[in-house]
Amino acid sequence: MPKPPNLSTSFGIYSIYKDKKGNLWFGTNPVGVCRYDGKSFKWITEEDVTEFRNEGANGVRSITEDKNGDFWFNTEYRYGVYDSTTLKSNKFYTRHQSIGGLDGKKNSDLDEYLSIVKDNNNNLWFVTYLDGVWKYDGTKITHYAVKNKSRQIALFCIYKDNKGDLWLGTHGNGAYKFNGITFEKFIK
Repeated sequence: MPKPPNLSTSFGIYSIYKDKKGNLWFGTNPVGVCRYDGKSFKWITEEDVTEFRNEGANGVRSITEDKNGDFWFNTEYRYGVYDSTTLKSNKFYTRHQSIGGLDGKKNSDLDEYLSIVKDNNNNLWFVTYLDGVWKYDGTKITHYAVKNKSRQIALFCIYKDNKGDLWLGTHGNGAYKFNGITFEKFIK
């Protein structure tokens, strides 16, 4: 197994996240995700984070921690790092099967996402490029189409502001804001 890189190596860093314990996480392309505890780095490789095996690396574009302390990168899996099972083993993390494809299909194309955020109610919100936004409340998944007239909008990211409002960044269509029912174009 090759030695994991350090952050001075030349590769893309797509996301940075500070967890509940104060550790920094770096989502990269093409070498996976790493946690920095102030002294050392621990890596989860790209191969164990994404499902694109021989198609090139998608990169870790988003990192969040759910209400149970599991980490979600932009894939269908969740990762235990600070849970009792992982802490009792010699491994840094445990990869768990999770919700699978957002649309509920066994062979879904909706099992990797561009961006994830946790709202004030501990729901996870997933952004897909051309298939809208999906909310996971821990039990069920709800789809929110994001359209301009009848055309699907290409999405890049989701963000929760200090008030708890959800915002979308789009590809060429400006910003959208969640009004409690749907995402609507932000016009000021």
